[in-house]
Amino acid sequence: MKDPRLEISDMIWEVREKLNALEMKLWEIPHHEEPIGEYDAVFTAPAEGDYLHPCTPTHEKPAGFGDEAYWDECMQCWMEPTPYEWDEHNYYGNANCELSYECTSNTWVEGADWSNHYADEWYDCANSTIIMDEVHHEESGNV
Repeated sequence: MKDPRLEISDMIWEVREKLNALEMKLWEIPHHEEPIGEYDAVFTAPAEGDYLHPCTPTHEKPAGFGDEAYWDECMQCWMEPTPYEWDEHNYYGNANCELSYECTSNTWVEGADWSNHYADEWYDCANSTIIMDEVHHEESGNV
């Protein structure tokens, strides 16, 4: 049985893809004939190779990834094709929360991902709604 959250992940990927396409359309609009000198700030679109361009990888392909690995523009990470036909965007094999990417060494580290439990020491999920209600009431009283 397929996890229903994968369908939602696919939908999020598709929205990101549409946003990327829309942003690239914006970048394609020529503006060199406009009175640029009159602008306080001139819009400059990133070019491929700039770190802000979605096609530009922010880090090298991780060790252990095969020749078929690719930079996913929507997720902004390296992906490898999975053997599952239903895994359209390759989430099932690539969304492994037991790996952490260490950017200082450009490697994937086995073991618990730091983000899985980074807030355990100070964040108590059972009391989070109580704390948020208190903060909301305090803030709304000051308005």
